[in-house]
Amino acid sequence: MNTNNIAHFVLQSKGGAGKSVCSSILAQYLSEQNKETLLIDTDPSNKTLGSFKGLDVEEIQVLSKSKIVDQSAFDGFVNKFMSVDSAMLVDTGSGDFLPINSYILQNELPEIFQENGKQMVIHCPINFGQSEEETIKCLIGIVANYPNTPIVVWENEFFGINTNEFRETVLFKQTNNIIGSIKIRKMLTDTEECDFSYMLKQSLTFNQVSKATDSNYWGFIQKTRINRIKKEIWEQLDDLFDTFHSLSIANETSDAEQVDPKKVSKKA
Repeated sequence: MNTNNIAHFVLQSKGGAGKSVCSSILAQYLSEQNKETLLIDTDPSNKTLGSFKGLDVEEIQVLSKSKIVDQSAFDGFVNKFMSVDSAMLVDTGSGDFLPINSYILQNELPEIFQENGKQMVIHCPINFGQSEEETIKCLIGIVANYPNTPIVVWENEFFGINTNEFRETVLFKQTNNIIGSIKIRKMLTDTEECDFSYMLKQSLTFNQVSKATDSNYWGFIQKTRINRIKKEIWEQLDDLFDTFHSLSIANETSDAEQVDPKKVSKKA
């Protein structure tokens, strides 16, 4: 599966929506596809992705103390991505959403990527607890700001179960550039959720857990549960990228500027 030449930006203005979970999982998946994947954490002062020592993450402070984007810092990793044949994942801070979002739009990064044989994809986590309305409001704003950029929604059920299948919602059906969704389902509290939360708090990767031999916590049963969770998410990501690949081929062979992804099978 070719996941190269795609710049993945994880964007969500609401803190605690599951952005760090989304970033760490996607970083692991992409790194398994290509070890040269560029992993960028733009908020070193509030480490999320950068705290995972099992991943080769470059920590870059892209905002000044006055919350203005440092153009040279941002341009630096974008230029690096443009010069290599690999994917890039950029984990942004929720508190930095507005300036980074403005910078991306003002500099027309999606268009620049496309003109140079690259692609930008936005990953936006939403949840279904008290902040459901805020996370979906941010998603709607992203959809409006990036009408020609593929968007992936991450359904985080940690704070509550989504009683309505997202792919059956009006938002999904009527939004051409939402190409799929990844669900992190509600887990069994005393077993799966406990193990998954512990893994994240310790900033461990799935592979680190699988190979752990010097830990009193990670026994055979705990590892089995974690591997099952990984398998569920990896299968969704495999389907997502298969769909995205089909969509990309359709766009390349079409005389139209955009191909409606609703006409391309969405398995994700």
